[in-house]
Amino acid sequence: MSLPTPTSLPIPAGMRSTRATRAVLAMWESRADALLSEADVEAALHAQGVQVNRVTVYRLLDRLAAAGVLRRSVDAARVARYSRSVPGAARQADAAAHFECADCHSAFRLGGEGGGGGEPLQAALQQLRQALAASGLQGRAIDVAVTGLCQDCSSAGPSRNAPSA
Repeated sequence: MSLPTPTSLPIPAGMRSTRATRAVLAMWESRADALLSEADVEAALHAQGVQVNRVTVYRLLDRLAAAGVLRRSVDAARVARYSRSVPGAARQADAAAHFECADCHSAFRLGGEGGGGGEPLQAALQQLRQALAASGLQGRAIDVAVTGLCQDCSSAGPSRNAPSA
C-alpha cells in the first residue's frame, strides 16, 4: 500500500522518512483539525496496514510535537492528544481550544473546520492574550479545554456522567 507524501506537513529535519512517519503526517494532512490520542493514531495506522508498535507511535508523536508540527494537550482523563500546530509566524501566539464530550469522550478542536466557535472563539482568545500582556505576562501558548456534551449525546437524553440529584 502506497501512502501519500504530505505537502503542507514536511518531515522535520533529523527525522527519517519512514512509512509510519509519512502515514502519521498524512493523517493530519487529510484532517487538519483532528485531535487524536496515541491509541487513535495506532488504530488508524493499523487500519491502513502500517504495522507499528505502541512505543514507536509514542516516540513519533513526541518527536513531531517537539519539532512543532503537532501540538500536545492533555484532556480531562489525563490522556495526551495531539493536534496540528499553527504553521509559521502565527505560532508565536499559538492558541488551541478543544472540546471533549463527558459521555462518549469524542474530542475535537474548536474554532477550526468542523469545530464550533470560529471568529468569536478567536476573539475571546485574543482578549485573553491582551489581558495577559496588560498584566505583564507573556503567554507562549494558550490551551483551553472544554468538557461537556456533544450534540449527539445531548440529544440522546440524560448524561451518564451527570451529577445525581
